Amino acid sequence: METTIRYKKLNGKRVPLCDYKGTCNNKAYKEVYPKNKGWNYLCRKHFKQEQKKFKGKLGYCSID
Repeated sequence: METTIRYKKLNGKRVPLCDYKGTCNNKAYKEVYPKNKGWNYLCRKHFKQEQKKFKGKLGYCSID
């Protein structure tokens, strides 16, 4: 399954948006790797939510 990364322009730069269920339009905070699902971008709110769900064992990378 291929996903398309959604972007928006913020201060003249392209910034990825949160992928959480395809309905969130917040700026991505971290790029996470949930087991067997591939990389996803999550905003701060959904990142904290998923981190709780996986009890802190969630692979992630910072977005700069």
